[in-house]
Amino acid sequence: MGLAELQKEAILQLADYSDKIILATETIIKELRGDKKEDTDELFGLVIQGINWEIEVFNNCEKLINEKEPLVDKAKMAQAVTRLGKVLQEKDDIKIAACLEVDFLPFLRNMKKASA
Repeated sequence: MGLAELQKEAILQLADYSDKIILATETIIKELRGDKKEDTDELFGLVIQGINWEIEVFNNCEKLINEKEPLVDKAKMAQAVTRLGKVLQEKDDIKIAACLEVDFLPFLRNMKKASA
């Protein structure tokens, strides 16, 4: 399997996965803002894994994703990852929720749009 086929396969998987990770991210934002559940920390870990996977897909398929229009700005993505790292160190759920909402939900939605 060549690079182009691998990239297309990743984009197909992205299309299938996008709705799930967007819903999970919206759920975790709500929970971090005061509606914590027993499994919030576990869900948060899964959301972070999912976001990391989508970032990997972006890094490996950037030309394909931004082919028709610039959907994802690599510099903004790097800033968002740095910001998330900082708020995670602070262990401030409200700031983490804001970072996910402001920085990562638009990214996830744009990745979904790119996979369509």
